Amino acid sequence: PHARLLCFNDHLELSVETCRIRIMPARRRRSSGASPSRLRSPSPARSRSGSSMDDSTLISSVDESGGHDKYSLFFYRPHFLLALVAGYGGLFYTAMSSDSLNSSQTSNVKRGLVGVIFSFLLYCSLPTPVPKSLFTRPHPIVWRIVLGFAILYLMFLSFLLFQTVHEARTLMTYIDPCRNFFTSCGERTMIGKAEGVSEELPERSYAEQCELYTGGENCRIWADTTKGELPCFKHLQAAVEDEFFVAHALGWWGKSLIYRHAGFAWLNSIVFEFVEMSFEHWMKNFAECWWDHWILDVMMANAGGIVLGHVFMHYLEVKEYRWMHVSEIPNPIGKVSRVVSQFSPESWDAFNWHPLESPKRLVVMVIVYFMMLVCDFNAFALKYILWIPPRNPLNTARLLLLWAIGMCGSREFYEYTTNPKVKRLGHHAWLASMIIFAEVLLWWKYGRSVGEWSEPFPWSVLIGWVSAFLAFACWFIYHFHIVPPRYFATLKKYQSRLSPSRSRS
Repeated sequence: PHARLLCFNDHLELSVETCRIRIMPARRRRSSGASPSRLRSPSPARSRSGSSMDDSTLISSVDESGGHDKYSLFFYRPHFLLALVAGYGGLFYTAMSSDSLNSSQTSNVKRGLVGVIFSFLLYCSLPTPVPKSLFTRPHPIVWRIVLGFAILYLMFLSFLLFQTVHEARTLMTYIDPCRNFFTSCGERTMIGKAEGVSEELPERSYAEQCELYTGGENCRIWADTTKGELPCFKHLQAAVEDEFFVAHALGWWGKSLIYRHAGFAWLNSIVFEFVEMSFEHWMKNFAECWWDHWILDVMMANAGGIVLGHVFMHYLEVKEYRWMHVSEIPNPIGKVSRVVSQFSPESWDAFNWHPLESPKRLVVMVIVYFMMLVCDFNAFALKYILWIPPRNPLNTARLLLLWAIGMCGSREFYEYTTNPKVKRLGHHAWLASMIIFAEVLLWWKYGRSVGEWSEPFPWSVLIGWVSAFLAFACWFIYHFHIVPPRYFATLKKYQSRLSPSRSRS
């Protein structure tokens, strides 16, 4: 027999080639008459995103169960969901059971280092600890650095979980980029009064002046207040001119690139306004006027960002991609254009979630949807409980990091949902889930220690969310467990009626 060496290129999580030997009988090889080129292992198909998408190769290459019996196979196969549940349970138990308030600062630091070690070793236990990113532009090293920052951020959150809220607020004053000469900031942007001295932030409510029409006879729809013109919608115009209006639009432009689905992003935009209304008794900056929720946010800022994001994605999807090496381009202008285009995607794929096709797709999509809502809520809760000003660069850095890791994680969730050959999550999706859960533990633990989150929810909020959940559960059962049997019963009855006529003919 002849031995043939098959090498498979890396996919989601592989950074080295995995090879195995296939034994082929010599008689079969001679009788086939195939040339050596045809006997060569075919290279995995490349997707439009520039990554190898041979999913059977991916599954077989990370499966370390070869050569083991059926009783030990479980321990040699990758279990990303099991590791995720173990990480959730470990962080929750150690963070909530440790008594940080009655311990010394030295003991808290030691426990925090143990938490850092636990998070790092848990990530190292996953198969192929150095994954290859799905994205290759502008260079794969950029996405490796993003993954490294995500790991460091998870370790930092694990450390903070074992500190008191006062120690965490004091620590934030030392790592503030404004106080370490990384950037120039104003007094309102810095964390605390000085290094080692934290300061509580004043909470601003946006529901104090809710009059929509404020003008008189000579008012203008959009007035130039510097010339003394009277605006018809004074408060609405002031909110539009605020910098956070532009931040909302840019944020939803970025989220559109994560979702890659207009309806998905639009629904998330609407539901998050209900989340703000539900938690405004905990954080005053969630309290907004009705026109601020539904006109300024949903219909203007969020809708504008979503529309611009999907116009941009449509351009990337229909664009013709013809990549050439810089040395192959004759003129200097073409070389410069090629270098600039290196910062654009190599190709673009649209997401077709089709959530109504199977319960698995819908459940995974709801999980992704819920995680995005929690991620958005964490941004407000963390800056509220850690006394971080909204304009501080740390908030911007967190949003950019989670946006970058979310781009990769959403693609891995999409492959896990829509591709039947993909049986597990990827590293980016796993890290994003752990980071979001660690942030929830952080603001929940710190808030409880200082008396926050104690005010009960209004009955209207509880009844509204319970009713929405029950309505979704009833629809889920009806759509996936009642409609299909009726459909197949009607189809079988229809086929039985047609069968006699076919037999007579």
